[in-house]
Amino acid sequence: MKLTSPSGPARRSAQRSATRALTTEPGFVNPNRQKVIASTGAASTTRNNQAIYHLRCGLCAHEYGCNGLDIKARLCPACQNGAPGEPLREPATMLLFGSEQPSR
Repeated sequence: MKLTSPSGPARRSAQRSATRALTTEPGFVNPNRQKVIASTGAASTTRNNQAIYHLRCGLCAHEYGCNGLDIKARLCPACQNGAPGEPLREPATMLLFGSEQPSR
């Protein structure tokens, strides 16, 4: 039996890429005009292993949270009958201990 190398397009590696998807980059706008503002860094309450992203509707300017997997098809909860958004939390405040003073 003679072995030959496979033909056709190369298969993708089973390893995951360390880069983020374009849909989670600030400035990305999905087909429903929902724009990614920033990652909140908070864990999603609806999907495991996902972060919450801050989105803004391009139609009504409503702001809400969305996990990374749902960004590409997300509809606005205020004007497009989309699912309720995830909570947008305020960033944690930094507490100063001892004689440390904030740098200016």
